Amino acid sequence: MLYINRRGIGDLDAWWHTLIGDQIRAGVPISQWGDSWSLFNDGHKWRSSQWLTELLFSLLHTFFGWSGLIIFRNICGVALLLWVCREIVRGRQFRIAFPILVMATFLIAPLAQERPALLGLLFTFGISCTAKEILETGKLSTKNWWWVPTTTLWANFHGSWVLAPAVFSVTSFALLVAIRTNRVSRPFPRSLFLIIGGTLIAGCITPLGVRGLILPFTMADRASAFIVEWHRTRLIDGLTAPFAILVVAIATMLIIRRTKADLDLVILVIFWSIFAGLAFRNLGPAFLIILPPALQRFVPSHSHHSSRIPWAIPPALILLAVLVVNPISATSLRGIGSYLNNSAASYRILNSYNSSGPLLAFGGNHISLMVDGRADRYPKEWMAKYLVAIRDGVGVEKYVNTYDLNAAVVERASMAANVFRYRLKWNETVTEKRYILFTRP
Repeated sequence: MLYINRRGIGDLDAWWHTLIGDQIRAGVPISQWGDSWSLFNDGHKWRSSQWLTELLFSLLHTFFGWSGLIIFRNICGVALLLWVCREIVRGRQFRIAFPILVMATFLIAPLAQERPALLGLLFTFGISCTAKEILETGKLSTKNWWWVPTTTLWANFHGSWVLAPAVFSVTSFALLVAIRTNRVSRPFPRSLFLIIGGTLIAGCITPLGVRGLILPFTMADRASAFIVEWHRTRLIDGLTAPFAILVVAIATMLIIRRTKADLDLVILVIFWSIFAGLAFRNLGPAFLIILPPALQRFVPSHSHHSSRIPWAIPPALILLAVLVVNPISATSLRGIGSYLNNSAASYRILNSYNSSGPLLAFGGNHISLMVDGRADRYPKEWMAKYLVAIRDGVGVEKYVNTYDLNAAVVERASMAANVFRYRLKWNETVTEKRYILFTRP
């Protein structure tokens, strides 16, 4: 809890997510969300893949200010940690459960951020627990069908809904292997294929439609060049350690047991480990998917009993954290945003990618930006050239002339800052931490 609340709002996209929610509440048509502040237009209409979360952010901001996003982070983060804790501790000896819980906490705590993906992690762990039951028992229950409508809800909260049909598909293949190796004596439940198809269709009932199926691939293609969480996972990354420990522990148990009855689990671990290696952001979901079936296989729960938790403690901690955490304490660009907001002029701004969220949040309604945090909106080649311009100053004049720009927010130490300072001779209006605002004379 202390780790989660060590800072204010840290996710750079939380700001514009909230503003999209404001537009939804104001009745702005779906095809025009975000258009009011965007200078880029290639003719393709952007659609949000997480409009329900954005609506929630807007409501929380209206009632609680920016602290509302801290409330969201705390409630969802604590809920996920408590759920994982319950799954680990229930029916297991403390000496076994405790190190697993520590490992899980080290991976999950950094993922508790004020972003739609946090809700996606809750859905992910829920479907993993369902998949564990199917794999162990070899049968479906009536409650499993609820994942079809639940996937529609998930898809409108966050684009990670594609994990629903993926988890059921990999689980069905593993179950076929379990039946083949005689670990499961029941016949294969063919209705599992209907759930796979149902979740695929249900997840497309969003503003994105069927494009939601390829959104993760679109994001990976466009964002991997400049967003760290979309980079390939490396062994030296901090979150890799708990995931690697889990995989090594499972491999050790598989070697000790040496039975073909565990072949289904091997398939699960290999598939989701490959998934985890594709992008840094995949580590959390992959960990949550692998953990429940691995626990049940190697250290099965001997009862459904778990120690009672004083449920008054988490709400008290959440309230205390909200009261003591300043939600915008670590936010850069508040000064620059305040200047823009208080100015009578309208500004068309050449801005760095990471500065877009705070500029939109604090800069007022009369600013327009070249780019914002919607990475799936910009063609890969266009963004690559723009990032070179905003960093090295290459071709800056072209953007200034094409988009009739009259301001720029760039990093102070960048070559682009020297271009505005010495070649274009723009005014150095406001300097704040690592950023500087230039305005056209």
